[in-house]
Amino acid sequence: MRTSQLHVVGAVALLLTSAGLAWVGQPGPAERWQFLAPELAPRLTERQVQIDPAELLGLMHNDYIDLRLIDVRNERDWNLFHLWGAEHIPTKALVAQHDRFALLPSNAVVVLMSNDEAEATEAWKLLMATASKPNAYILAGGINRWLSEYADDEHGDELKPLQTDKRDETLRYPLKWALGSRHPAAMPDQHELPDADRVVQKVKLQKRVVKKGGCG
Repeated sequence: MRTSQLHVVGAVALLLTSAGLAWVGQPGPAERWQFLAPELAPRLTERQVQIDPAELLGLMHNDYIDLRLIDVRNERDWNLFHLWGAEHIPTKALVAQHDRFALLPSNAVVVLMSNDEAEATEAWKLLMATASKPNAYILAGGINRWLSEYADDEHGDELKPLQTDKRDETLRYPLKWALGSRHPAAMPDQHELPDADRVVQKVKLQKRVVKKGGCG
């Protein structure tokens, strides 16, 4: 083999080796979270990012923000009921989509939700570790709390919760039909909520924005 060919082969081998080492050396989501935990974990323990259902409902009616509702539950529960405008992205799939969350506009607010809070909390950690710390929050009490506050009066005995003291990721309301966002509780009327103004508002926009479609 000629000397020039040997140089080319050597250069290619060196490039591939370097690329392989760089790939192997990249920290995974768990390692990134461990690095960021001292900064971000207090937001969880102090409940700075768990927002009340009433605050979320206000956001759903707010034209000033770009609201992204991310439902990380299993497909069965998602089909039974989900909030109007929500997107179904199971937690494991968030890693493959982290780029889109890193490029959100300054008026974007991401709210993650599961049946309770455990799965949504794991999704929050994953998103914060892989998507350059977006403006993300967790629905406090999850879909179970949302239904307890906005569906009981509408459906009476139909939505009495299952008798359990456990706080886990089980959908505790025996929904009979897979209505998804067609369920009346998927988008309640904001003006019918009692004491909504007393809720502590935790969501902060990264930048002041004008109303969508406005003239500025």
